[in-house]
Amino acid sequence: MKNIQIIDGAANSIFEIYEVDDFIFNEIFTNDKDVVFISDVCKYSDFTKEEVMMFWQKVYSCRKNKKSINGIHGTLHLEGSNCRKNYYLEGKEDLIVTRPLSKSEIQTIKGQ
Repeated sequence: MKNIQIIDGAANSIFEIYEVDDFIFNEIFTNDKDVVFISDVCKYSDFTKEEVMMFWQKVYSCRKNKKSINGIHGTLHLEGSNCRKNYYLEGKEDLIVTRPLSKSEIQTIKGQ
């Protein structure tokens, strides 16, 4: 079982954590990715409409209390997430966390 955080971009979002089995996790987070955008998830599945509904019902069926979990294994950004997809080209958190900032990003931070 793995824990995934779902970020939906709503002003009142609390970034829920859900526990999913390995099959569901691997359907969402392919190729060892740990950061995925919903537009990419839809490309990977050849499910019927009914199967898609059942799949997402399984994802949302086991919400976890953040205080009781032991780690987050993946982050799923839904439509409306303010995170920029182009920062996560390889879908791996450690690559974005350790990469140096560009000059334009530094200027944005400084307010220039």
